[in-house]
Amino acid sequence: MAFAQLSKVRLEYFPHGAGPQKVVFVHGFEASAQIWAMTQAALPADRYTSIAINNRGAGGSEAPPDEADFGVQVFAADAFELVSQLGWKDFTLVGHSLGGATVAQFAVDHPSLIKGLVLLDPSDPDGYRPGLPTEGPELDALIDRRMAVRNQAQSETQARTAAGAAGPGGEDDLRTRSLRALMADIRAAPERRLRGSMRSMMTLKLGERVKTLPMPVLVAGGDNDTTIPVAAMLATWAKYPPGTGLHFWHRAGHSPNIDCPEELAALLQLFIEKTIPAKARAAVAA
Repeated sequence: MAFAQLSKVRLEYFPHGAGPQKVVFVHGFEASAQIWAMTQAALPADRYTSIAINNRGAGGSEAPPDEADFGVQVFAADAFELVSQLGWKDFTLVGHSLGGATVAQFAVDHPSLIKGLVLLDPSDPDGYRPGLPTEGPELDALIDRRMAVRNQAQSETQARTAAGAAGPGGEDDLRTRSLRALMADIRAAPERRLRGSMRSMMTLKLGERVKTLPMPVLVAGGDNDTTIPVAAMLATWAKYPPGTGLHFWHRAGHSPNIDCPEELAALLQLFIEKTIPAKARAAVAA
């Protein structure tokens, strides 16, 4: 792990590899950088350098005191400040779930830094479906209800994940270690971070901006995702530029970075090493 002192918070991030291809991973709503550990490990270390960021309030990153200190726009601004400190450009940006909205915000704000954008089971860039409140007491009540559902389901989800956490190598297996660390991070997530994240996700309006992104884009997910079902992912995919890639893993759920991390790493390699150069050549020829 490593830490970066930004202008407002101290962020934790996890670097891996020492190759020329750079990848930045951004986690979702209640997760942490640990959700990317197996995917990072599956990328060849001699060809890829990656970082997985713990958003503020996740893992060892600082958690400011107010709900307004958290959300898609804030997380995207922190990621920009971090990569600027590292001197990174021409990297592939990958976001999962709420992290999909975060990297979309980053991409529309700083398109020249990114060579490719990958959205894994992403949130809609225009937030939740029409008809839901976007401000005032009605929105507060909706967030209260959704937080109550989340809190009730959390212990059951953690029990299921713990039961299936042990990998083939036993207690020292990377899968076991990363999933247990992830569950600990989820348990420790402050409610103000979750409420701020949810509020920002519900009020996001990026659809008109993401449709003109200049870099190659890929949407990928599990066809067994019950959090963001296939129909919702297809609607999100349609908001991105023509030619945006689309990939589904059969029987994978909301988190292919847990369900099939090696296959995800293989898809990223194909996108980075084949698709992005091919699109660049086509653009020059045109």
